[in-house]
Formats: sequence, C-alpha cells, structure tokens
Amino acid sequence: MSERIKQHKEALAAARQHLNEIFDKIGDAWNTQVYSDGAQWTAQQLAIHLMVTDRGHNNMLMAIARGENTVPEDFDLERFNRRSVEKQQDAGITMEQVRSNLKATRDELNIWLDTLDEKLLENKGRHGTLRILSISEILDVMAAHEHQHADDIATAIELN
Repeated sequence: MSERIKQHKEALAAARQHLNEIFDKIGDAWNTQVYSDGAQWTAQQLAIHLMVTDRGHNNMLMAIARGENTVPEDFDLERFNRRSVEKQQDAGITMEQVRSNLKATRDELNIWLDTLDEKLLENKGRHGTLRILSISEILDVMAAHEHQHADDIATAIELN
C-alpha cells in the first residue's frame, strides 16, 4: 500500500474513531436537535445521514476509479440528503443498525483501498456537491465531513 493511501486510511480511521466516541457518549440524547436551520436534524437523523453518505461515497469512489460518474450534473444534494434520511427513518432503522452499516461500509472501503493503484487517486469525477474532485480529494472530504458532523453532535449534546 502506498504512503498516500495509508495517510487517507489513517485520516478516515481518526474521523471514525472520533464519531464513535461521540456516539458512545450520546446516551438517551439521540433525539437532540443538532441544527436549527436547513435540515434541522436530530443526532439520530445526522447519524443516518452519515450512514447513507458513507455508502454513497464508496459507490462514487469505486465508479470514478473505473472511469464512471455516478452523480448527474443536476444532482440536488439537499433533496437527496433529506429524502434518504426520511426513508431510513420511515423504515425504522435503529442506531445499532446505523453503526453496523457504518462499520461495514468502512471495512469495504478499506479493503478496496488496499488494492487501489495509487495512480487512481488522481482520477476525477463529480462529487455530490457538484464539484469535480479527485479520489484523493473525496477521501479528504469524507474524513472532514464525518469529523465535522461528529463535532456538531457533540456541541448539540454539550459534550465539549
């Protein structure tokens, strides 16, 4: 494994560890509202968002490595995020399932990264934000996204 891929895996692992530490401390505060504007998600809804996004990022990265784009030019990220969280909530997903799914998608990503040719880190494709990013940049976005949302949850439930 290349040093660059190793660094990406370490950053992703650190973000996930931070998220799991926050999840471990939530207790019965899953229904605490994290955001007062925009989606106005609770901690539970934000955790579901992270689960859905992790799967989506994996699919996006693997497609970009194959030279494919999975995100259409007119993609509406806000609508997608809102509806995907609603669908999972309507299906009754539990926090144990969220955490299990997050572990499975990260395990899948790590296995894939272990086999990735470092040159493919420069392949570019459309991210959900509609920006054209390299695989390397998307991996950075993934770690930062997860870490930021974990911080937001911690702030909302006053863990800081």
